[in-house]
Amino acid sequence: MNKIESLSDLFDMVGCDVSYFDLGRNITKITPQQAVQFDRKQQTYPFPFRQHAWLACLLNMGSQQGKKAKKEDIIDQGVIWFIKLPLDEAGCLNLGTRDHFIKSIVDKILHKGEEAGLSEALEDSPYAFKPDQERMASLHAILGKNLHKAPSHYFDDVVKYLSSDLNQADDSWQTLGLQGIAELAARVDEDKYQAMTQKAIQQAAKPVVSALCHALEHEVLPSQLQDTLIEKLQNEQDALMQASYLRALSRADLNDTLLLPLFGLLGSLTECKDDDLHPIAALAAKCPHWLGQNPQLLRIIMEKLAHREDGYIAFRQIAAELSQHPEAKQPLWTLLRSGHVSPKLAQAVSYLFTQTPTSVQ
Repeated sequence: MNKIESLSDLFDMVGCDVSYFDLGRNITKITPQQAVQFDRKQQTYPFPFRQHAWLACLLNMGSQQGKKAKKEDIIDQGVIWFIKLPLDEAGCLNLGTRDHFIKSIVDKILHKGEEAGLSEALEDSPYAFKPDQERMASLHAILGKNLHKAPSHYFDDVVKYLSSDLNQADDSWQTLGLQGIAELAARVDEDKYQAMTQKAIQQAAKPVVSALCHALEHEVLPSQLQDTLIEKLQNEQDALMQASYLRALSRADLNDTLLLPLFGLLGSLTECKDDDLHPIAALAAKCPHWLGQNPQLLRIIMEKLAHREDGYIAFRQIAAELSQHPEAKQPLWTLLRSGHVSPKLAQAVSYLFTQTPTSVQ
């Protein structure tokens, strides 16, 4: 057996083509070049989230005759691995952990044979994870659209609902499936469904709007839809819905049209109610690149968190998250070392470094 020194070596060993998607912050296709570079530690992992690489590996298994399974069969057969691999302080794959993962897979394949080994490879594995229902629905919707598969019957239900008058007394939305909502979001680049998405954001029941926003976070949105979401964000008082709109907008460019509503949303530097944590968490988890691009936005968030009376729990969690993001970590470090901050923020920073010295790298 050839020496196996990377994930690609592992899949080559079993005659298996693989496509990678990142499932961390958003669902993002990983290019073959990116896959080679992070797999062999030539580059940092391109989409770090909570100090891990969250990978969906789509396996296209060859038969003994060397023929490949149809790509369309991948979804139906469920030949998808979900693996979570830790990153080191530089943001690269932890090679020791990766090699341990590879060895555990090879041992199963040698013990059970290639076909059984692949299908059962992640059983009881500490590196496996199960995406939540929303993430799974969006992944299947994106893969299905890319492979030109017909949408599910859940999509037809969503189209029928959004084609109606959307009377507030109508509770038919309660029977809609997440899969259909995700399939609508995946088709937002098509004029017909863009108009339907616009209508949903403006008129549908809030649970539908929220689920749709969470699915839209994986898409690059048309400018008209971005404008609608920004307008809704400006006028929304519900903190959970504010967070949903931010998630939907997370792939938008940070320009003045978006920046001014964000400042208005965050409000006072010296007050941070529990409800304020919902949009702040959405910004840190889904939009850290915005915080990296605008130090003032970052400072407002960290000042607000420093003024909370929660023992710096939220401050520490948000700082740890942002410190691992390639665009936000240097602006965060600059802010935390700055002498031009409030006494409250200075005190929070002092606590951060004395209690959790490894939180910020």
